[in-house]
Amino acid sequence: MANLINKNAVIFDLDGTLWDALTPIMEAWNKAMQENNLPYKFDLNTIKSYMGLTPNETVPLAFKGVSFEKGIEYFKLALKEEISYLKDHPGKMYPNEKEVLINLKENYPLFIVSNSDKGYIENYLNSLNMNKYFLDHVCAGDTLLEKWQNILYIKEKYNLNKIIYVGDTLKDYNETKKANGIFIHASYGFGKINEKVNSINELKDLPLLVEKLFNQ
Repeated sequence: MANLINKNAVIFDLDGTLWDALTPIMEAWNKAMQENNLPYKFDLNTIKSYMGLTPNETVPLAFKGVSFEKGIEYFKLALKEEISYLKDHPGKMYPNEKEVLINLKENYPLFIVSNSDKGYIENYLNSLNMNKYFLDHVCAGDTLLEKWQNILYIKEKYNLNKIIYVGDTLKDYNETKKANGIFIHASYGFGKINEKVNSINELKDLPLLVEKLFNQ
């Protein structure tokens, strides 16, 4: 890790930034509900609204009419099916993704920090053969920490200097600010940000903006 001291790095969100897995997640959640005889059915817009949220934020939205404890129980059933289902039904990468990652990796270590459960990032890495592009990853399911804390965890673990976080939601922006990072909004993703922020409409625009921001 010595060669990473004082190194700038790029950290990515996953959902809405590196892949779109809304359809298989919806299918997995509905399969879990049906197999457990639970009266919940999810559509794409509903699943989309949960992207980037922590379990504690998702449960009251997804499982109305039951206690939080019971909601957590149902949520765990959905997540278990989701992790299993995505192994064979992965999400879709965004255009030019591998080319962009190859370009960035020449100059910066790349990481993933997500609010997902254990095994979710691994599904992206393994099912789409993406392991070789990223030095490390961490998720809320691994550490039980907030996203900004996981961003700092990566920064401190690898003795990084400046970090850019690429994400698609307002929550990503706010978490990056808490971690004193530089934020880039992936506006092609699932979230909108009304504030003026660094932004890309397509992944292919990312390397030039990263270089510009690190050189300011």
